[in-house]
Amino acid sequence: METESHPARPSLTWSVSDMKGTMNMKTGPKLDDPVQSVSVLLELQDILVRTGLKDRSRLLLGPFSCSAALEARWCRHSSSPGPETGIPKLLLDLKGGLLQVFWGQEHVNCLRLVYEHLQASLQRNQGTGTGTGSGTGSGTEEDKPPFDPQSPPSTEIPPPKTEHSSDDLRTGLFQYIQDSAYQKLPGPYEVVFYNETDDSPGVMLWRYPESRVLTFVRITPVPFNTTEDPEISTADLGDRLKVPCSLEYWDELQHAFVPYREFSLSESSACELTLPSLTLTNEQKDLVTSDLWRIVLNSNPDGGDEQSSDSESGSQQGSSGSQLLPCDQLVSPTALAACTRVDSCFAPWSVPSLGVSLTLAQIQLHLYHHLEQLGTVPSRRLRPFLPDRKLPQEQEYLVIGAQEPRVFLRQWSGGTGTVSLTRLCQEGQFSTELDCRLLEYRNLTWLRLLQPFVLQGQAAVTRCSNITLLDGNIFMDPVFLNISQNTVHSLDTALQSWQQNGDEGAEELMVSHHVVCNDTQEPLRFGQVDTEENVLLPSSHSHQYSWRSHKSPQLLHICIEGWGNWRWSEAFSVDNVGTLLRTIQYKGRTASLIIKVLQLNGVQKQVIICGRQVMCSYLSQDIDLRVVQHYVNPEGQTVVKEHVDSLEAGRKLPSYVLEDSELTELCVRARGDEDWSRDVRLERKEKERGCSSVVQVPCSSGSLLYVWCTLITMETDSHMQQRVVVFSPLFMMRSHLPDPVIIHTEKRSLGLRESQLIQGQGHQEELLNTENDLTHHLTFQASEDEGASHCAVPISTAVIKQIVNRNQAGLEDRQEHILADFYGLKNNSQPPWPYVSKDTDRPGSEVLAQWDSPMQVKLSVWRPGLNTLLVELIPWALLTNHSTWDLWLFEGETIVLQIPAGKTLVPPNFKEAFQLGIYWSNTNTVHKSTALKLVHDLTSPRWKEGASPEVLTLDEEGYVEAEIRLGRSPGRQKVCQFCVSSVVRHGIQIIQIEDRTILVNNTPYFLSYRALLSDQALGTTDQACPLPDTAVFSLAPAGQKSPFRPVSVACWDLLRKDGEVPQFPLPTRHMMFSCLPTTDPGPVAGSESWSLPAPIRPDFSRQSVAVPGEICSSSGLSTRALVMTYHEHLGITYLTLSEDPCPHMVIHNQTPLSMLLRENVKEPPRTEVYCRPLPANSSLHHGLYHHFSSFPDCRQREALPTVLLKTSPNPNVAPANPNVAPANPNVAPGSSLQPGDLRTSPEWSDPLDINCPGTQVVFLPGFGCLYVDVVHQGGTVILTLAPEGSVDSVMRLHNRTSNRKLAFRVLLSEASVSLSDDITSRSGSVELLRLTVSKLLLNLCPARLGDSGMGLVTAGMGEACLVEVHCANLQVDNQLYNRASFHFPVLLCQEQSVELPLWTSDANPTTSLQALEEFKASCFLQLGLTLDREGYSVDQLTFHIKPARLYLEDTFVYYVKTLFHTYIPDSALAPSPGPNPSEYYGGGPLLPVTVLQSIPALVRPLRLQRLVIQPVNVLVSIHASLKLYIASDHTPLSFSLFDRGPICTTARQLIHALTMHYAAGALFRAGWVVGSLDLLGSPASLVRSIGNGVADFFRLPYEGLTRGPGAFVSGVSRGTTSFVKHISKGTLTSITNLATSLARNMDRLSLDEEHYTRQEEWRRQLPESLGDGLRQGLSRLGISLLGAIAGIVDQPMQNFQRGSEMQSSAGSKAKGVISGVGKGIVGVFTKPIGGAAELVSQTGYGILHGAGLWQLPKQLYLPADQKSALAPNSHVKYVWKMLQSLGRPEVHMSLEVVIVSGSGQEHAGCLLLTGEVVFVVSLSEDTQQQAFPITEVVCQQDPHHLGALTLTLQQQRLTNDVESDSGREWLSEQQYSRLVDYVTRASAFLSPSASSLQQAPPITPAEPQPAVTKTYRYLVNPAHGAVFVSKFTMVKNKALRIGFH
Repeated sequence: METESHPARPSLTWSVSDMKGTMNMKTGPKLDDPVQSVSVLLELQDILVRTGLKDRSRLLLGPFSCSAALEARWCRHSSSPGPETGIPKLLLDLKGGLLQVFWGQEHVNCLRLVYEHLQASLQRNQGTGTGTGSGTGSGTEEDKPPFDPQSPPSTEIPPPKTEHSSDDLRTGLFQYIQDSAYQKLPGPYEVVFYNETDDSPGVMLWRYPESRVLTFVRITPVPFNTTEDPEISTADLGDRLKVPCSLEYWDELQHAFVPYREFSLSESSACELTLPSLTLTNEQKDLVTSDLWRIVLNSNPDGGDEQSSDSESGSQQGSSGSQLLPCDQLVSPTALAACTRVDSCFAPWSVPSLGVSLTLAQIQLHLYHHLEQLGTVPSRRLRPFLPDRKLPQEQEYLVIGAQEPRVFLRQWSGGTGTVSLTRLCQEGQFSTELDCRLLEYRNLTWLRLLQPFVLQGQAAVTRCSNITLLDGNIFMDPVFLNISQNTVHSLDTALQSWQQNGDEGAEELMVSHHVVCNDTQEPLRFGQVDTEENVLLPSSHSHQYSWRSHKSPQLLHICIEGWGNWRWSEAFSVDNVGTLLRTIQYKGRTASLIIKVLQLNGVQKQVIICGRQVMCSYLSQDIDLRVVQHYVNPEGQTVVKEHVDSLEAGRKLPSYVLEDSELTELCVRARGDEDWSRDVRLERKEKERGCSSVVQVPCSSGSLLYVWCTLITMETDSHMQQRVVVFSPLFMMRSHLPDPVIIHTEKRSLGLRESQLIQGQGHQEELLNTENDLTHHLTFQASEDEGASHCAVPISTAVIKQIVNRNQAGLEDRQEHILADFYGLKNNSQPPWPYVSKDTDRPGSEVLAQWDSPMQVKLSVWRPGLNTLLVELIPWALLTNHSTWDLWLFEGETIVLQIPAGKTLVPPNFKEAFQLGIYWSNTNTVHKSTALKLVHDLTSPRWKEGASPEVLTLDEEGYVEAEIRLGRSPGRQKVCQFCVSSVVRHGIQIIQIEDRTILVNNTPYFLSYRALLSDQALGTTDQACPLPDTAVFSLAPAGQKSPFRPVSVACWDLLRKDGEVPQFPLPTRHMMFSCLPTTDPGPVAGSESWSLPAPIRPDFSRQSVAVPGEICSSSGLSTRALVMTYHEHLGITYLTLSEDPCPHMVIHNQTPLSMLLRENVKEPPRTEVYCRPLPANSSLHHGLYHHFSSFPDCRQREALPTVLLKTSPNPNVAPANPNVAPANPNVAPGSSLQPGDLRTSPEWSDPLDINCPGTQVVFLPGFGCLYVDVVHQGGTVILTLAPEGSVDSVMRLHNRTSNRKLAFRVLLSEASVSLSDDITSRSGSVELLRLTVSKLLLNLCPARLGDSGMGLVTAGMGEACLVEVHCANLQVDNQLYNRASFHFPVLLCQEQSVELPLWTSDANPTTSLQALEEFKASCFLQLGLTLDREGYSVDQLTFHIKPARLYLEDTFVYYVKTLFHTYIPDSALAPSPGPNPSEYYGGGPLLPVTVLQSIPALVRPLRLQRLVIQPVNVLVSIHASLKLYIASDHTPLSFSLFDRGPICTTARQLIHALTMHYAAGALFRAGWVVGSLDLLGSPASLVRSIGNGVADFFRLPYEGLTRGPGAFVSGVSRGTTSFVKHISKGTLTSITNLATSLARNMDRLSLDEEHYTRQEEWRRQLPESLGDGLRQGLSRLGISLLGAIAGIVDQPMQNFQRGSEMQSSAGSKAKGVISGVGKGIVGVFTKPIGGAAELVSQTGYGILHGAGLWQLPKQLYLPADQKSALAPNSHVKYVWKMLQSLGRPEVHMSLEVVIVSGSGQEHAGCLLLTGEVVFVVSLSEDTQQQAFPITEVVCQQDPHHLGALTLTLQQQRLTNDVESDSGREWLSEQQYSRLVDYVTRASAFLSPSASSLQQAPPITPAEPQPAVTKTYRYLVNPAHGAVFVSKFTMVKNKALRIGFH
């Protein structure tokens, strides 16, 4: 299927190689009988689906072979319950082999294009003919699954009856058939018996004519056949002899018997089975219907041979009878038939109408990267290297496999009897084994991300009328997940590749762990040592490298391609960061290659290979470079070679692989010129690190270009010494002025003068036409019209020396940074001119250059280490106007400056305070602000005495607020508010003038706003807020491309009454918004078209604003809920408007009456609280003052305030008070109020409580009774106000529940996540941590059904959903405990851990409700969540944890912290490529990053109705051993209940509240912490132990006394035992811990590292008994005493030896010896004390261990370290590394096999199928062993043994490309021995000359030799083998040109 004329030519191809179909029909016995069943079988071989893009096609699915069997059976079932023939019952059986699905970027792009194309063509067709469109629409309606096929006449048909029958087997319908020879299945109404044999148990089978449900099974006592054995007397055994049995039914989908109920037979008691009762309301999926049933005697669940299993176990209760009588059976099946009563029932509605079974051998999903679809831009981090693009373009990186997936689906449809409702029930069961492998890019091997685990479950969907019930269960075997740096890296690359799909402008993916870069002029070859690998790397290219083999040493070697004969260097490792040197000798020459290994991120490293000579240029023009090389060849002659290269501006050349002695001079010329400069000698004087000289470069214009040539030596006098030659200009100019400047350069000694235009705004340019050793005088001119500056600045090349000598220090390090400029990312951390960004976190430590002169010229070093002089023009200040007004600047009365909006100027030096002014056309005057004065001298007092308070002072780093009032008349004044800020950058004072308020519209609506300043209330509390007559501004909506469009608020309307001129309090800012298109801004528009005024205050950071707009069609709301957030940053207020994701309150006024709603505020409000007008029959949002005033506090539970209502006065009559504007025009007709007089305005109603959901009645004065309905949904309160008549509609609305119910349960027997470290050890990964969660139950159910007893559900929440997580045990293990000297094997665990067997799919608590409740009660962790009705947000959260133990040691925490950064992926660290925050685009300001980051947190706050964390008790043990050993063991910490709600806050505030709560809890227990310190002997734990002992001593006898005398005696003994045990344990533990602490600290103080580590190692071997403890303690005391004496001699010797090895001076050696003596003397005192303490501690541990009083928790799993050499190879490795020499052919398949050699030995291998050859690879050697041409071999599966694959070679031919040593492979053993024999005998007749040997005529037999075939055998997975054979056939046919290709 190809698309027409698309440039990418996407296509889909489907093919099948073989197809076979059969159909069978079965009719009744008579001729005219209807058809009983029809079966169709369809078999398909090698289904293939391919996608194509451009000229390349890729496999999407296949080859896949499958068969489908469809059976239609006409019988009575749920879809056709009547006796007449209807729809047949359908059974579909699908079977298949291995299904492989391949998925990558190319597949996605192709399928997307095809889909878009199909959609477009369908739309075109629909557009042409409308009739067809409607036809298809109606067709789709009818194509829906049939709910009830007989629905139209369903009213007349009586409901189908159920047909019951009782005692089926004994009432005569059934015919008995005794044990037949062959095990035949019974026909209808037959019972068949099989007697017990050695292989099979006894069975009774019976069959009904139709599928029936068993309703009752009762088995009366059965007589046992015990007469054979006289020893067994039934009377003795009584009831103990039982025969286990199971009732089983035949499942037509699984084609097997499925156990239904287990029971036991006995001779004395009857057995009755509990079966589901058949009521009509029962779920169909709970009933089992089958026509064939059986009872199996002696059923053994293991299915093994019962006779031999447990014959020793005697006759215990419930033991199998066959264990007693191996000779004969106890119960014969026929006896069973006589004792069994079976009642059954036939109910057609319980018989499924459709069954589908799907069984596959395996499904594999292979995920690919297709690099052609991804970014191709070279990575900026690898600048200046270009990628060599040798990566395979197709990389398989993840394989998810499902082993033997099985799915069974059943469907029941039709009515359920009495009520003929349309009902559809579907049930599915599935089971499979999942595993997941991930590509690891270091070795190109597979990593096991998930160990294989079994997943099984079932799901059911029931649709009845319009309610849908979903019900599911999933059970998972133990899941083991491994996370390491390599997995994080591989998954991160996968994520990045999908993000850049189709974006060619993205940077190239860096996948491999090493990037090798060639920074030399020569092409290099490199490869892994001991392998055949060699990779050619051209000059200045980079290669992504992965190791060729993980079985060989991972070292590289390197050679220079141009040197011939591939002389390899010595091997080197690239895993450690640093610099290496490797030399290659060839024909008397030595090449030195310097290898630098740099860390790019946690796992990736860059390897740069460079030579000794580096050339780089800072010039702005390209130059040519000629290097002369001298060397002596092996004949002793001197050879001179020239290398000419072009050095581009600002770039570096690849380095030269030349020694310093070989390269002595170089010369340069301008690009394109003929003349070279004179030679520059590259010789270094002894003392200096570098030397500089000026080079004259002749230019084509005839002038000379003078440049500095600096020679810098890196790593002087070491092996890694490098020479860097840097070309730089003589002088650089940089002007910080806003406009370009003309510079005049005078060379007075020569009488020359030249001009040059220098760009301003911080640009750097070279100063042209300058010479060395001349003094140049610079003068500056602002523009052509103005004069030049008077004073000239002299500069010359000599000035640099004075500057450099002044700050000589620190030059050594700085020179290293010169090379760094030419590699990697260019860092431009400086914000662009004018150097101000909103995100400056730097402290203002820069010094202002000057403030009394307008300009300064500064001379400095341009780059450290170079001689280039930088000349900077620095103005004293820059003044930027970022406001929306054109401003004037006044000093006193004089106009100093006019500065238009958006411009930056250099202001004159201010002598005194200055003012800002705005010219306003309405008054035709300039209005001024308050005066501002710049303060420079930091020592001067800020407030000068007697100065007028009108002057504001502005520091060098700071801001002030200024405002300008426009207009004269007090009522109509406008105020412009500005923020004037100042910072110092580059010695310049930068003053910015900005508008103080910035608005951002983040909504998709056009908004209008009014900005008001008012110092009194805008309205009264009893009236609606009047609308002031003010200016209206508009806000454009946010677009898709630029989400933020900030707008400055230009001016505010000042509202105040006539005659008032108060200054304080300052007027508060308010905003009013509207979404309506306001044509007339006057008051006629009415106040309902505007929101209530929103105060703009710092303490209201988030407000909900209900903005009136057009009525929304879906919700009927006439307002839009927006959120206004407030941020202040450096004096500027940022207000953002966003859509409110969760409005606080929605009010539906369904009365024909306008009302006012007032909030009853509890405490005096901080701002005015306005009434909300409610127009008649309207719906709108409202935000309560209570909500936004308390945001973002996390308070204890508090109720919402009450609200009051009243009718709104009629606005048609003019109001009496002229200050109150008309309120609401919509009033109910016929209201008899006279609102002309305000005193008769109606009263407020009684307060209305909105905390309780439900309906309330309130009396509204002037109207009557009003029904108010309150619903809480999520965090939103919905109020519905309705008059008396329409209450029912309100109630219906309130009781509406969702029609989808979901119940889901996941059981996980165990999950273990291990964190491994791949980086520290290269041989494999080492486990660090393991988190194990056992017995996890995730339960999801509707909250009303499943109130979990965790106190979650509150009334009136609608259909919420409850999610419960229960976990029986959780443990975090330190997996390094066994390999390093850590103290604790476990970090976190339960206090009393109980070892219980793991769950299985049969044995788990979901089998009964009681077991489930018991499990929930015993859980360690419980988490309960209530989701709201939509299921998207969490309403309530409860967390409960049982007492736990926490073990912490600082050494382990520090170790993990050092590795932490290696797990963080690149994409998480990379900055998001947002716009530069300091740019101003579109005239609008940009928002600071801090504001941008906090907006989402405020707009989408964290909302919870309730958060409960139950009290937590923890026993904490802490060991700190960095400086001194301090330990505190088993300190009890308890934290109280944390209960908050309803919460509406930010995540940061919630974390703060939690931290404060738990920190306070820890502080209250500080006494226990100190009391538990081991150095004090831990008195707290001793007291606790004694307290527990004493308590038990009295409690246990008292408890016994209440239960009787026997219990009292045992209570006394138990109490006494506990008393003694606790006291002895407490005392011993205290002494032992004190001794251990003392011993450890003494070991540290001994200053002997060896002694300390030895003692720590020994301490880990804890003694098992008292004798053990004494022995260990005494031996250590002895060794400590010996060590103390020996240390006096040993320590000085060690220090002396160390000094000799390091070749240190004699003085330092002496110092070492003296310090050694000191250490020895200290050891004399500390070691014996430590040894004695150790003796006490070991003895104590011995007693505690022996008595079982001391146990540290143990690790659940020992660390399993994975050796990387054992990992299996990936597909990518074969393509990239193994077949590299063949030019990367397409590998169609790689198949892991076991190679069977001729002698029968087996070893692991792999078959690679390419287009022309089949390769055999040996996995142990990781090399290719054989190659077979595809046209000459036959590949097939062994028909007798599908797990064996044979390759038969047909032709005896030895081609030239097969290597000669593998020719041995082509001859059989017999042929080879005959050949050897022949050669030895024939050689006797030959003369031994070489020529005659070659010319001897070949002896050939006359008849042609028969073609010998040789067969190779491989063992494979049968499903994979079949696919390999299919692919092989296809590839071979293509090679032989057979079929379609």
